[in-house]
Amino acid sequence: MNRRLATFLAVSFAVTWSAWGILVPLARARTLVYGQWPFMGLYMLGGLGPTIAAYAAVLATSAQAPLSEFHRRLFRWRVAGWWYLVAAGLPIALAVASRTITALLTPGMPGAPSVEPWYMFLPLFVVMIAGGGLEELGWRGVAQPEMERALSRAGAALLVGLAWAVWHAPLFLLPGVSQYGASFPVFAVGVIGTALILAWLYGRTGSILLCVVFHAAVNAIAALGFAIPHYRGWLALLGPCFNVVLGSLLLLSTSAFSNKSLRPTAVAPGG
Repeated sequence: MNRRLATFLAVSFAVTWSAWGILVPLARARTLVYGQWPFMGLYMLGGLGPTIAAYAAVLATSAQAPLSEFHRRLFRWRVAGWWYLVAAGLPIALAVASRTITALLTPGMPGAPSVEPWYMFLPLFVVMIAGGGLEELGWRGVAQPEMERALSRAGAALLVGLAWAVWHAPLFLLPGVSQYGASFPVFAVGVIGTALILAWLYGRTGSILLCVVFHAAVNAIAALGFAIPHYRGWLALLGPCFNVVLGSLLLLSTSAFSNKSLRPTAVAPGG
């Protein structure tokens, strides 16, 4: 494991698990409640762990690639317009497909959460840039390309996805958040599938920004109520499995299993 990757993982887990580790016992004792500012402050600090860690890792290894190079990848917006449609639209298509199939298999979907009006997607998307999207500075901006120094793109994505899923583990003990009481294995499958898709998106565009868009769209469409709840049994696996299958097919279609990497130093400057 190289220094940049090791620094990122160490700082990310330290920041996040410290913040959420403090929050969990306080929330379970109802000393803090979701929505109150002390709760939300620790919750948001934990969520920013990968973002803080990305900068810590890049600054600690500036001889490998300077901060300016990281920012070129972060703010790389001059890509074909249809990539923005892919980044924002693919999470919507996957969520609608899984919910539609679930509705066909179980008419009426008793016990399923209601879906919020579609016009709420945009404000939720803006909120979710901070509420998840900024994680991409670390997971795709640092972890994915650094893993690709030793592994194929798909192999790196699988390991990044596993680390990403484990990073979320404290949330399954935290009352008030969506992961509380849910199935970690089902969640982990979905995260790994999403990591595969994001590895493809980042590999094709070299843009961390587009990964932020994709991640924010995933969280926004879930917040609208399109995620299949864990108590729906095996049906809750539909969305995660769609992610895994699609991510695998996309990587295969671009011959990404052949150890071709988009390392930081290989990204062209500018647009």
